[in-house]
Amino acid sequence: MTKIILLIVIIIFFLPTPLLILATVLNWKRIKTKPLSQNAVKLVRAIISSGMSMCIAITTRPFTFLDKIQPVKKGQNKVPILMVHGLYHNRTAWLLMKQKLNSANYSNTTTWQYNSFTTSYPELILKLRKEIIRLHNENNCKIILVGHSLGGLVISGASNNPEIEKMVSGLITIGTPFRGSVLALIATGHLGRSLHPSSSLFKGNNKILYPTKISKTAIISPTDEMVIPWQNLEPDTQDWKIIRSPALGHVAMLYSRKVAAIVAERISKIQSTNDS
Repeated sequence: MTKIILLIVIIIFFLPTPLLILATVLNWKRIKTKPLSQNAVKLVRAIISSGMSMCIAITTRPFTFLDKIQPVKKGQNKVPILMVHGLYHNRTAWLLMKQKLNSANYSNTTTWQYNSFTTSYPELILKLRKEIIRLHNENNCKIILVGHSLGGLVISGASNNPEIEKMVSGLITIGTPFRGSVLALIATGHLGRSLHPSSSLFKGNNKILYPTKISKTAIISPTDEMVIPWQNLEPDTQDWKIIRSPALGHVAMLYSRKVAAIVAERISKIQSTNDS
């Protein structure tokens, strides 16, 4: 039994590795401009972080009740923060991030989840707008939106509305495919396939638009194995602040202390700008 469990853990750990190799091949023009030793170190870090994060994500996913556990000592800053997970995940994606933000004094965090197999992007936008209105009325102040991967596109689209934008003070995205990902070719479900770069979400008159009057930050890993090619991680408008994290896997960014520190720093900046 122990051997079977160990084998399962090893398989889960190395699941992201083929995707990292594919990402390396498809981004070779960008990679070869840097020294081989530097690229090798980044790749090893990405493989380790991706494997560990995959194990965490799979083992915690069924236990959504863990999201309700309150920290022993709550942070005193009450700025409302609404967090939206990515494709195929749920609110457990934010378990460690919430704890790290609380340690940085931000305790008023709310997670919002959806079913990746039974909904569409336009439906998510409408539902999230209702949640933003509810939180805004409940807290009587502007909200900061944080989204991982597809969640970043959802918070962007939801806040691109004159009335909703007034309720939001800033957006922070983590590993978001602003121009889609070629891996959507093998995605399961309509929502996943809609993330292909040729999708109407990224092309034509109905493509995703972003709010213009609030702060927008995109946090990007240089070794993301899920958003390919890597330039698709970069917003196609100039009014975003782009911050590059250490070499991490796509999901690993959710569990990184350094990424959490970046998120906390951006929350502080957004809040101070909003207060001035």
